[in-house]
Amino acid sequence: MTLVQQKQNIKGFTLLELLVVLAIIGVVAGLGFPRFEKWSMDRLVRTQAEKVASILSVASTQVERGSYPYVRVEFETNKYITVKGIDATTLSNNLNSGTQPKCKDTDMNGSDTITTLTLDEKVNVYHLVTNAAICFSKGGKYFDQFGSADSQVNTLLDKLTGTNNIIVICHQRVTTCNPPTKQFEPLQTATKDGNFPVYLVKYSRFGIVNKYKYSYEKKIYINQ
Repeated sequence: MTLVQQKQNIKGFTLLELLVVLAIIGVVAGLGFPRFEKWSMDRLVRTQAEKVASILSVASTQVERGSYPYVRVEFETNKYITVKGIDATTLSNNLNSGTQPKCKDTDMNGSDTITTLTLDEKVNVYHLVTNAAICFSKGGKYFDQFGSADSQVNTLLDKLTGTNNIIVICHQRVTTCNPPTKQFEPLQTATKDGNFPVYLVKYSRFGIVNKYKYSYEKKIYINQ
């Protein structure tokens, strides 16, 4: 076979063929993007919920170990969380002087900062704003809440179980994030089914922490 014949047998893509390939790629990408976006948003909100659950567990662990028998989880904003603790000596002195710990700023004088958490800017913590706080003590004896954390409405997790000891994490594109009424109104449809991921962290006076995800289909919070 001559060199001229080889060149004649080599065929490249025509413009039409190239356009067809690009069109197919576009269709495939278009079908896959909504699923990827939904997965990405769910992963983001879930990760932030796990961080909130983790910081509550840190507070509980410090209490149970006796490192800080009284710990305050403080929501300075709905993005920034600080965990502060009062050591055994300070707590003992307060109790001996007749002062029981309360979940207020003035009661945390002399406390140590144990850890902090800054949440992703793309999520919001349901209605826990400046000066909201949750306080833990061993055995739940001095468990207390302050500010908006103390005024939460009871939320039914399923048809039987309700609690007001919750922290709910919604995506920032949700304009209405109302766990008690189960209303989560999107600013705009961002996923194929129009639903944004919502995660809930439940805590008890004894420091037990559980995570839930809201099911739009069943209208309940499902334990994760």
